[in-house]
Amino acid sequence: MPVFNFDFNRSITRIDLPAERSGILIPNLTSLELHAAEMDRFNALVRRFAPERPPFTLDQIAGAARRVLRAAHQGEESAFIKVRMRRAGELRAAARDRQWERSPERVDDVRDLLDYLDAGVGLIPNHIPVIGLLDDAILVDVAMDRLRGELDDYADFCRYRIAEAASRGVAVEAVAVDRAQWFEERQREHRLEQQLRRVRATR
Repeated sequence: MPVFNFDFNRSITRIDLPAERSGILIPNLTSLELHAAEMDRFNALVRRFAPERPPFTLDQIAGAARRVLRAAHQGEESAFIKVRMRRAGELRAAARDRQWERSPERVDDVRDLLDYLDAGVGLIPNHIPVIGLLDDAILVDVAMDRLRGELDDYADFCRYRIAEAASRGVAVEAVAVDRAQWFEERQREHRLEQQLRRVRATR
């Protein structure tokens, strides 16, 4: 298994300075072990979500980890990880929402992606400081081209449900609405919009 030494006896942010003068270091994180078997499993999911994308290499993952660590040493949070994990949270919310019937062609995709994220022991174990969620974030990023439409639909469904609750003067939880009703309402709005456009055009 490749072991990538981050050489924390020297500075990450300023390689010419000794560790005691280089700023904040990550305690006990001196190297990262990446296993070929986990890399193969990771790339199998990558191929599923993006068949045309070349597989990731161990060096690419290690390089990404170094960049995240350098940013952390400079006091910068990884926006890449933060945004992708927020998207993962949206996927979990959609998967748990009993009123949201997931698109049949996306059920297996969402389940397998969440299984990988929730296992916590993928290519980079989640317990590793700073970079533990990096592989999860990369996989979510790859999957977004396939799953973005589903998430956008769910976000619109949530807005519709909140609006319905407000119009009825009840709590959101009290609104009994499902995906089919939301879709029909959106189709009705679309037909009305088209009709209004035709009317405006005749004027």
